[in-house]
Amino acid sequence: MSDNSLKSSTMLVTSNQYIEKLKKFSESVQIEFTDYQKMCVVNGVRAINKALMVGNYTWDAFLVDNVVDVLQQTAFLNLNPSAVPHECCYTIRKTYDSNHKPLPPTIEFGIEGAGNDVILQKYGRDVVDVKSYIVYDGDEFTVGSFDGWNVVLPTYRRMFKSNKPMKAVYLIKKKNGEIDVQYSDLDDVKKSLLANAKQNGADEKLLRELNKLSLYELLETDKWLDYKIEKEYGGKKYFTPLFNPSYTSPISMANMIERKLKNHATRKYPKDFNNKAVSELYEKTFEDKQLAIEPVTPEQRIEGANGEFETESGKDTIEKKDDVRPKLNVVVEPVQETQKEPEQVLEEPLKDETIVIEPEKETTVGDGDKNDPDHWDD
Repeated sequence: MSDNSLKSSTMLVTSNQYIEKLKKFSESVQIEFTDYQKMCVVNGVRAINKALMVGNYTWDAFLVDNVVDVLQQTAFLNLNPSAVPHECCYTIRKTYDSNHKPLPPTIEFGIEGAGNDVILQKYGRDVVDVKSYIVYDGDEFTVGSFDGWNVVLPTYRRMFKSNKPMKAVYLIKKKNGEIDVQYSDLDDVKKSLLANAKQNGADEKLLRELNKLSLYELLETDKWLDYKIEKEYGGKKYFTPLFNPSYTSPISMANMIERKLKNHATRKYPKDFNNKAVSELYEKTFEDKQLAIEPVTPEQRIEGANGEFETESGKDTIEKKDDVRPKLNVVVEPVQETQKEPEQVLEEPLKDETIVIEPEKETTVGDGDKNDPDHWDD
């Protein structure tokens, strides 16, 4: 069997195994699992697999519950990883316990700008149509207002003086003919940036200092761009960046800010998911919700694992193993949103490393290697 045939067969087996698990989940919570959602799962597996190949991971490095969680978000929020423009993305992150001992890596799910529009259109309360735009520095813009029952809509004119995002505006047409306006600004994005700093190890004192500054003061000042958080492991010190490069790199900064602006603007509008399980899957995408959750101990992580997938060609069974720790002899070469290697005195990398996968272009199930993902997201 050729390598391409082997990879195609492995991908089909892996996809089918996860589809079966999601089918059981949908039946248990009484929600529909459509053919389109199954296609989103297949495309999600392909997109994640791209990161596994780049990082030299295997599927059995991850807890099955973690993979199921992100594919549940993909499927039941009806987001297609292969759509253009992008609707969602995945991040692979190395994780460690409080003593910096390695835990199984995790896959994280993120909603892209177009995905927010999909969710708003499908689940927004009484929504008929949606129009949105980003306001850039130097553009002509006036905010809307209310005069009794009358609504004055915002006005906007793109002046093309810069590509520096400042605000996201959503115009939401409702069934009764009214137009609801939702905004987000740089203060909203700063919340996400501070959440990222906390995730990287910033303490409360540092977060209070950062909170006194504006978003662009944080992202355009050398002090904070070069700031490293000192950590210790085994009596030796090492350093990690305060902010992920996806925020600080000139290549990805504007796109990242736009993405966060859209996330915050759309999450404010009321939604009817008609199922608590789907609502919870959506709320898991909020940074502040994630940080409010108590850290999971290594024992809890392993106890919660329900086996690992065999990814060899032709196998379609799920095995349960006692040792679910990853193979940690991996050094991932940064790609766009990857973090830089920390300045450290240890030989092995001890930081969280991220790989962010841009969805593949194809949207057809089961058409083999000719549609392998070929580009990356910020």
